[in-house]
This record gives sequence, C-alpha cells and structure tokens, in this order.
Amino acid sequence: MATLEEVIGPYLNDLSDNEKQTYHALIEHQEDIPNLSLAQMAERIYTSKSSLLRFIQKLGFKGVSDFKYSLDWSLPYAEAGQVDFDLGETVQGIDSMLTKGLLMDFNELVKSSSTIYLCASSESQYILMELFSYLLLKKGYPSSRLRISSASELTTAVFKRLSSQSLVVFFSANAKSSAVREALCSLKKREISTMLITEHSSEGLKGEVKLLLAMNFPGHLSGISSLRLGLSSLFINRLVEKAL
Repeated sequence: MATLEEVIGPYLNDLSDNEKQTYHALIEHQEDIPNLSLAQMAERIYTSKSSLLRFIQKLGFKGVSDFKYSLDWSLPYAEAGQVDFDLGETVQGIDSMLTKGLLMDFNELVKSSSTIYLCASSESQYILMELFSYLLLKKGYPSSRLRISSASELTTAVFKRLSSQSLVVFFSANAKSSAVREALCSLKKREISTMLITEHSSEGLKGEVKLLLAMNFPGHLSGISSLRLGLSSLFINRLVEKAL
C-alpha cells in the first residue's frame, strides 16, 4: 500500500499554503487516521470538514473511507526486526511473480523500442526509476528520465518526441495519481506502448497499459514502510537481470 507522502508527490507543488498545512497535520497524526471519522479528523488537524473532504478528493480519492483504507498509515520507521523476514524466501517469491510470459513480454517491449522514457511522480518512485535506468544501461538500453507532476508537463516534455516505436515506463506506488492516469490514457489513444511498474495490481489498470508489472508483496512485508523500497528495488533488479 502507498503512503500519503507517495500519493501527494504529484500534487505537492500545486497545493495552496492551507492544503500544505493540512498535509503536514495529517502526517503528524497518521497513526490515528484509520480510526477517525471525517469530523474527528478535521477537528484533530484544525480544519473544516468541507475543506478536508475537498483536499481528499483533490488527491483522487472518492471519499473518506477510500482515503483511510487505501493508504498505509503505519509509522515510517516501524521495527523491521519484528517481522518474519527471510531473504532467500523473498527472492523466491519475487521470482515466482516474474513468470516466463511476463519476462518475454518485457524483453520484447524493451528490445523493440527505439526510445525509452521513464517517468516517476514521487520521491520513492524516482529512486526506483533511477535504479531501473542504471540496470537498463548496463544491458545496453539507454533511457531518458523525467519526474512529472502533471499530465500536461509530460505532454510538453515528451509527447512531441514520441513515435510508434517509443516505450514510456511509469513508476507509481498505486497509480492513483491523476497525472499518471491521464498520461496513460493519452498515450493509449496515440497507440504508444506503455509499461506501469506499481506496488498493487487492479483489473482496471490492465486495460490501460501494454504491460503491467505489479509488485504484490506479502502483506506482512509490504505493511512495513521501511522495507517497501528495498523490496521494490529487489523486484526491479530481478526483473531486468532475468528478462534481458
């Protein structure tokens, strides 16, 4: 599950001062959020119910329940030592996700593309994008990297350079970002190949991209914020090494 920090990434520069205060207040009280109603939440962070609801919907959530239960509200430095973690078993689990068909599709997409563009919309996803770019370059496939905060920004920076042989790879924690979803939709209309690397899969996403790579880690591991980036990095490393 994504954290609020990961979801807010694409919107951070567009937030008003009041919305930024709301964001920081939610982070301050994050461990209590799942147990609070809209009224209690608004009272806790000193804002009105209507303002808080508008903020939640601006982030792409349908309402308070969607907001509370779609995000990981665990504290960012939870003790990983309390988790039953076996590296060998974790690698085996990742390898089992990387089926022969998925690896072949990945191989074909990368090798048939004349240009590869990588796009990320939050800090943690940007780190994964940099790792992916480095691994591709080691295999002889250079790429261009872009951090986006809006679909229009992607349009301005990339669309003019795209061709039918281009591949655009998106890194998104849960693909709730409107910038990512709008860009995927626009690229699909132009018949540009896209790949989405995300933490969680959904039936709705499968029809929007050429290849969906979902890192569906076991719940007891993905629930620890401090482990997620490492697990995602391991997934990407195994993907590129096995496919190319």
